[in-house]
Amino acid sequence: MEPAEPRPDAPARAQRILVVDDEEDIRESLKALFETCLEEVEVVTAASGADGLDVLERETVDLIITDYKMPGMNGLEFLARAAKKGPSVPRILVTAFPDLEIAIRAINDANVENFFTKPFEAEKVLEVVRSLLQEQRAAELRSRSFARSMDLIRRRLDSA
Repeated sequence: MEPAEPRPDAPARAQRILVVDDEEDIRESLKALFETCLEEVEVVTAASGADGLDVLERETVDLIITDYKMPGMNGLEFLARAAKKGPSVPRILVTAFPDLEIAIRAINDANVENFFTKPFEAEKVLEVVRSLLQEQRAAELRSRSFARSMDLIRRRLDSA
């Protein structure tokens, strides 16, 4: 889901990460890692691509991380559909079965920002996630600044 247009005076909200994986232990481990090691982050989890799409219908997210191999809808199919709901939301694909074809499809079909193979190093994942969230926050702040400027211009034009 695309982030809503920020109100110029709205306080910064916690950033939200959507983790989609059919393995509960992976979902909960990533949730604990991010919520413990990253400031002002909320993690929402989903057990399937369909559940992840339901989350995107209801909630704004700043980053999506999904497993590749899941029953029903694989991670690439999920990310391609998620990209239609929030084209500017960065996406990360995680897989235990890396191959060149999956990597190419991830980049071309789902505009994946990053690709991790299991088992992954927690520090590397944190580094990438932190960087992507900082980029998202910077874009949000630029948007807020622009909205404040436009609001000020409108008020000046209305009072003239």
